[in-house]
Amino acid sequence: MVKSYLRNKTAFLALAVSLGLTLCETAEASWSAGLPDAVFRLPAGAWASGMGGAALADPEYMVSWYNPARLPLLRERRASLGAGMRSLGRTEGWASYDFRVPPRVGMGFSFVYRGDPFINDLYDGYYDNKGNVVFEDNLGRASMTAVSLNIGAGYFVSRKLSVGGSVSVNHQSLPTTPIDGSIENSSVTSIGGLDIMASYRASSALTLSGGVKNLLRHNSWFFEPYGSDFSPVSDETVPPIFILASSHKTSLFERELVWNVDAQSYFFDGEGKYLGHPEMVIAAGARWKFSEELYLRTGIGELDISGGMFRDTREYRETFFPRMALGFSYNMKRFRQGAFFNYAIATDRVWAGVDQQFDITVSF
Repeated sequence: MVKSYLRNKTAFLALAVSLGLTLCETAEASWSAGLPDAVFRLPAGAWASGMGGAALADPEYMVSWYNPARLPLLRERRASLGAGMRSLGRTEGWASYDFRVPPRVGMGFSFVYRGDPFINDLYDGYYDNKGNVVFEDNLGRASMTAVSLNIGAGYFVSRKLSVGGSVSVNHQSLPTTPIDGSIENSSVTSIGGLDIMASYRASSALTLSGGVKNLLRHNSWFFEPYGSDFSPVSDETVPPIFILASSHKTSLFERELVWNVDAQSYFFDGEGKYLGHPEMVIAAGARWKFSEELYLRTGIGELDISGGMFRDTREYRETFFPRMALGFSYNMKRFRQGAFFNYAIATDRVWAGVDQQFDITVSF
């Protein structure tokens, strides 16, 4: 069974890699990292982070956030609450509640916060034409905040197929303009980012999912220039993400093994125009049932697929090195039936530190 599983998944991954190498151009391999709303692209939840972010085909919780098509397949209600500390002092927190409405409907709510409340050592000043400091002023403390509320619903079409969608409300605030020794933040609130997903049960062991995220998402930032009462607007449209994901259940040493693979592709900008530098990002992760109480996880995430993997391996390795992750889940049934403690640790892409996340989930 393990050999069959590896053969099938290797074929799927090879297909994804071949497609990425065909479509993606080397020079813009990291383009998606600077996209609008990229702050919400990192995995939320310790279980997803511990698997490298490969969570779209069959999420264990935060279902409305990852794949609302899986909501009507829930057998019980699930709630989660967690927090994390990322590299460079960034913090985050999340919560979710997913439930089924018999016989064919499921609904869910997810909340994610990401930010840095303590940005210090900021300066403002004047420089001469040679780049030398003429005057420099130490500014006050600044902060960055990103919040997203997601509401999703799914419908059970048949024994094999389910579909779902979700809509989000997002708020972001960034320090942009120094005024009289203090920091002025610019903010944006957007409503209407739409995710549409489908889930297909190909067999008792294999689940396939696909869809598109970030449809119709649009941000309008307001900036306050120094010494001016006029606030210009900067409009940005968020490109849609096309999703193809799989989750395969098998066994290893007679214990349950689950392997997930996600492929997220960018083909069009937010206005529907074809990109001159499309990109594919791969995540893959595994969960192994080590014992009745303990599940182990590992994964690799944000693997940018481009010709640079072979044409300029050194630059690619230094600039686009993927995230490496480890994690575990502990069954807390001795304290409460259906409760799990989850923990994950992962590298960031520039090796500036590590990201750590933990949460508790309860099924009831």
